[in-house]
Amino acid sequence: MTTSASWFLAGCLVLGQAEAPAADDLAPTVQKLVRQLDADQKAKRDEAERELVKLGTRVLPHLPAPDSGSAQVNLLVARIRTTLEELRAKEEVGATKITLTGNMPLADVLSAIEKQTGNKLVDYREQFNQQPDAKKLNVALEKADFWPALDQLLDQASMTTYGYTGEDGLALVGRAGSELPRYKRGEYAGAFRIDAMNVNARRDLRDPGGQVLRVNVEVAWEPRLRPIAISQAADAITATGDNGATLSPSGEENMEVSVNPGDYSSEMSLAFGLPPREMKEITSLKGQLSVLLPGPVETFRFEKVQPGAKGEQRRAGVKVILEQVRQNNLVWEVRLRVVFDKAEQALESHRTWVLHNEAFLESADKQPIAYAGLETTRQAENEVGVAYLFDVPELAGHSFVYKTPAVLMNAQVAYELHDVKLP
Repeated sequence: MTTSASWFLAGCLVLGQAEAPAADDLAPTVQKLVRQLDADQKAKRDEAERELVKLGTRVLPHLPAPDSGSAQVNLLVARIRTTLEELRAKEEVGATKITLTGNMPLADVLSAIEKQTGNKLVDYREQFNQQPDAKKLNVALEKADFWPALDQLLDQASMTTYGYTGEDGLALVGRAGSELPRYKRGEYAGAFRIDAMNVNARRDLRDPGGQVLRVNVEVAWEPRLRPIAISQAADAITATGDNGATLSPSGEENMEVSVNPGDYSSEMSLAFGLPPREMKEITSLKGQLSVLLPGPVETFRFEKVQPGAKGEQRRAGVKVILEQVRQNNLVWEVRLRVVFDKAEQALESHRTWVLHNEAFLESADKQPIAYAGLETTRQAENEVGVAYLFDVPELAGHSFVYKTPAVLMNAQVAYELHDVKLP
């Protein structure tokens, strides 16, 4: 965070919990303060900036579009937006809290956790041909972080997680009898859980440069999050052995976790030069994940589209442009372009999350009609073009609805693994 942005955020916190405008009053309040950013006196501009930051991240949807005001307003709005987006990213990767007490069936526990945290958990034992039991869990949690709380409950139930269920939620399944308890086995970093899975040492007898130690870790996140990408820079890793020696990272400069829609965990391989044999374990392995996250989803509705229809709508940091509506043989084609103010490398060609955004026609009686196919028509640093095909006889009375995150955020998550035993 820049020095000036940090100063304004600190000022916001020091000023305390002044009563904020209600949601209905927020837009005019923001508009008034944005106009004040163009004041002749620096003191008034500074006051408006402090007040906007103090209102918090809910201001973001109400800030004006980039380059829509004077040079002074554009500069200050950009700085305010950066400060608040950094704040929101930190909020997103923080742990949610659970407060729950009683002797309860697992289903009731999972339901209560979802209500409190927004994290959907699903008992998946039947899908794994495992027999669910009627055992109740003894729960005593008071503002407990999500992951350590869940691990303790799963240990009670002899269960673990399975993170590849699609949209169903994070699956909970029976745990093998030989598997170690989950609680404190992994390291907790806010909304993330990092767990060392295995360690492999490879010595190439023909190529001395091919000596490598790989620490394979599972990176899991709270189900409410939908990461687009997770990466670890090699120069942000430090590892120390029980003999006091430091391990040198080896291989790629930037390691990226593969994240598919509907995943709740993934694996990452951390590579080091092969350590001396006297090193028996890594006592400390520190790293920092860079997590690319989508912000809140906004809905764009183009009413009663007709052949040749065009339109443009903006929400916060994204603009959706309806470029063309036309008949394409036996189907109707709706072409649109999605332009982000800051894409944060989220639209690189190997990342397909944007093609999973919800898009549909809506009939006159409000029934959604799914698209029959889609095609990418453009891919650039900050924008993507998509053509959606709909198998309907006519468009009369139909509206086109598109949903996408309005902001893309980059958050940093620091972690430290301890006592990783070497082979």
